[in-house]
Amino acid sequence: MKKLLYIAGSLFISASVFTSCERDITQLNIDPKRPEVIPSKNLVVTSERYLADFWVTPSVNLNISRFFTQQWTETQYIDETNYNFITRNQPQNHFNTMYRDVIGPLKQAGIFLNGEKESQTFSAGDQAKVKANKQAIIEILSIYAWVNLVDTFGNVPYSEALQSTTGSLILQPKYDDAATIYTALEARLNAVVGTISPALPSYDNDAFYGGDMSHWIKVVNSLKLRMGLNLADVNPAKSKTLVESAYAAGVILTPGDDFAFPYVDALVSNPIFQNLVQSGRNDFIPSDVYVNALKAKMDPRIPKYFTPLANGTYVGGPYGQLASYANFSHVADVIKTPTYPGYLIESVEVKFMLAEAAARGYTVGGTAATWYGLAVNASMAQWGVAPADAATYLAANPFNAANWKQSIGLQAWYAMYNRGIEAWYFFRRLDYPTLAVPGNADGLVYRITYSNNEYSTNEVNVKAAAAALGAGGDKYTTKIFWDKN
Repeated sequence: MKKLLYIAGSLFISASVFTSCERDITQLNIDPKRPEVIPSKNLVVTSERYLADFWVTPSVNLNISRFFTQQWTETQYIDETNYNFITRNQPQNHFNTMYRDVIGPLKQAGIFLNGEKESQTFSAGDQAKVKANKQAIIEILSIYAWVNLVDTFGNVPYSEALQSTTGSLILQPKYDDAATIYTALEARLNAVVGTISPALPSYDNDAFYGGDMSHWIKVVNSLKLRMGLNLADVNPAKSKTLVESAYAAGVILTPGDDFAFPYVDALVSNPIFQNLVQSGRNDFIPSDVYVNALKAKMDPRIPKYFTPLANGTYVGGPYGQLASYANFSHVADVIKTPTYPGYLIESVEVKFMLAEAAARGYTVGGTAATWYGLAVNASMAQWGVAPADAATYLAANPFNAANWKQSIGLQAWYAMYNRGIEAWYFFRRLDYPTLAVPGNADGLVYRITYSNNEYSTNEVNVKAAAAALGAGGDKYTTKIFWDKN
């Protein structure tokens, strides 16, 4: 039943206009293709789908983060593996997805929710709490998308963004300071937790957790953990406070708590399946950079990640260069199924973040070595590696306290396979792995540039934002405010 609701959420417009207009000629003045009011639940589940799809897709038109840490490479079209953001305008597509497809509809969902009635089976007080739970989901999803925008671009439109109603129309919003936005988002996360009543339900068609608010609390804390670690080099005191408070309040530590979109076959299939199987194209293969690194460690996840050649060996394609699909290992079938979940935050990532937090001296319930071991073993279990093989691997690759950034950074890179955005977070914070610059690139990717469309339609403000980035300017090699070391 829940799967049908997910699909219904993607088709919400058609469902919202099935009303009779035979007895009221005023309906003739209403455009049935642009309904004035849509059930907030439909806007929420549709936004969840757009957010998950962006996070998961390998489409070169949207999310090329798997190339930022060189885990995958391309075969016949190599613009993206050489960090060309112009040909397919990924910056504008990224902007559109977050503003137009996620944050904007969520804002409208919050407005529509205010006018909706809750089930009469609840007392008046509990009805208010159920509505607050629904607003909390809207708020958490919005914050998640805002954090992504800041972590991707740096300064972005925030305080003047999405001002489209009569009397507050702003077509050229200013770009707010990224650090200031982070502070505002931190305050919003702290505030939203206090509005949640975990014993009461929320949206029954919530694709992630079916409205179970106890899980959403862990999403808040896990996102706060990620944000806190991002701040470690620029504001250590705030970083420590954020991370420790997030851990104490409860983060995602088991697969059952993972923030993952449950894709289903047919209309709501995983974008990896759509791009690697359904499309019939052979555009992506594992890179030699990643495959060789795993082979050097005799990593038991190799046969879980990739397919072997006919001779039983695993060979990655030359990163950033033309390659024949038939001559190299391929992405293994496990992540190419229509129903493979779309992970936005999961327990393996969180354990590695806690290892990093402990290495930085934060109090998170264990030592860096302990969390490191738990993270590596959790990744092995996630991919079906036998416990004995996992133990052998961990014994050969113990935590190195003397160079903890390298130790955690490399193991997180190995573990965050198919998790391009998350691998990019660890890479930027810890400066590992050490990657070579592709032949036609200007450097490695530390942010995404502003789009050409912004320079055409919001020139004054985007140029001011570019200048605020400092000496590097609006380039993908320029580091954002928290990535300073």
